[in-house]
Amino acid sequence: MGTGAQVYASAFVARHALPGRAHLEGPGMHGAAPVEAGSPVRLLITDDRAHDELAVLLPDIRTGMIDVFAAATRCTALVHAHLGWRSKTATAMACRDLRAVPEPDLTGELTLLPVRRLAGDAVEGVPLDDAVAVALSADPRLDEPHAVLAAYLRSLSPAFQLFAAVDVDGAAHATSGVGVFGAEATVIFVNTGPGWRSRGIGRAMTAAALGAARAAGAEQACLNASEAGLTIYQRLGFETVARTTRFSSPT
Repeated sequence: MGTGAQVYASAFVARHALPGRAHLEGPGMHGAAPVEAGSPVRLLITDDRAHDELAVLLPDIRTGMIDVFAAATRCTALVHAHLGWRSKTATAMACRDLRAVPEPDLTGELTLLPVRRLAGDAVEGVPLDDAVAVALSADPRLDEPHAVLAAYLRSLSPAFQLFAAVDVDGAAHATSGVGVFGAEATVIFVNTGPGWRSRGIGRAMTAAALGAARAAGAEQACLNASEAGLTIYQRLGFETVARTTRFSSPT
């Protein structure tokens, strides 16, 4: 078990080590490099030791995502200068031992169900469009149109599972998701509708995702947290790794 930063980097690499992507590992840099002109990049820059190699890569990068830790100030400036991509900040967090995560404890008014994301998913699950609507209502800062966010979630690998909490009428009010890649897990899509906050639901939904990851064999996990989610994740055993800037190509 490594440091929080090592856990975060390991989970990042495991998530993006997919067929057809060239693995990239160097001082201060992790992820998947473009294998040909126009192919997407998935990079994590942890410190400025990556500056010179990043400068060589940037002219060939057209699409994808680059996460840069706040400590890598020169790399952040370099990406800003070379790519006209949108950016947003978050906090990278890591949980080094999923065995310590408590069981989910949803309010009795809500029931946990899977989300129907892919063809062949359980018919009793929540429609993906309903889960996306929860996410958009929970965070007005999300600038993706409904269809774009739904398409992104469908495009995730089958290693990801999504969950929703529904009331007695079947209406969704909270979501979470997790991808499992061997011993590594990545938590995504944690949202709670405006009328259901301050009831421990976000914590329960995150715990449910982590429980699914643990059952699938994961031992540790990472996520990117908003300011509102920091306390929730800390109570589940996550530690702060770094402030990050995520650069992503326009959709």
